[in-house]
Amino acid sequence: MDMHSLYFIGYALFATVGGIIIAQAQYSRKRKEGKKINYTILKVVFGFALLMWTGAALSAVYYTESHTALTVSGILVGIILSALFGWQINAVIRKLQMDEKTIEDLATHDAITGLWIRRVFHQTLKTKIERADQLGHPLSILILKIDNLKEINSELGYEAGDLVLQKLPEIILRAVRPTDLVCRYGSRKIAIIFPNLDAKIAGKFARSFQTEIAAHDFNTGGGNTIAVTITAGVVGYTAEMKTERAYLDAVERALHTAEKSGPNSLCVA
Repeated sequence: MDMHSLYFIGYALFATVGGIIIAQAQYSRKRKEGKKINYTILKVVFGFALLMWTGAALSAVYYTESHTALTVSGILVGIILSALFGWQINAVIRKLQMDEKTIEDLATHDAITGLWIRRVFHQTLKTKIERADQLGHPLSILILKIDNLKEINSELGYEAGDLVLQKLPEIILRAVRPTDLVCRYGSRKIAIIFPNLDAKIAGKFARSFQTEIAAHDFNTGGGNTIAVTITAGVVGYTAEMKTERAYLDAVERALHTAEKSGPNSLCVA
């Protein structure tokens, strides 16, 4: 192999190893600090590596004086190396993207229900309140509480309770709009933000949830089923509430009022 090809191979190895080190460093920082992976720099480094591998193959052909088996071998080796490293580079980037999405999901979604976590709820609510204040659009929050989840956990075990928590969001998510945000708000609570919806209509959503959930037979394992009911409080946002905390306190009070009326009750404020 001529010196030109060796130069290209040296650059290619340097870029490939450097790209792998950068990728590992960025992945580690993503897991520890939550910083996004810079795919642009990875594509540039790995793209340069692929270009150098291709250059090594072409130089092997160009600088070979005799068109013999050596030339053919150089072409084949160059093509194989270019294809191999191109495939590996794409595989590394795809793996990083998949891992990044997995980490992001774990950081923003509840492990049992798959719903958004409470932190996302508060972040979204703050934005929606600002928008409601600026544009005068309606905004409603619904907080529902599973009436008998505590009893299910005590009598049938937490695995049965988890099965209920996994099925319940499916029923709710089928009914809400794409713009609505459904979150795990507590051990027995689920909260829903309804943008551009007043409390009266949000209350109708809550009643439909209650009806469908009460009619559903929830699997608790081993072929056994159990009935589940929910109690809900709904409050529409008003400018007089002024703060997110005041709004949430109003919703909690509505839920507490509904609980006084017994299981499967609803209070719309």
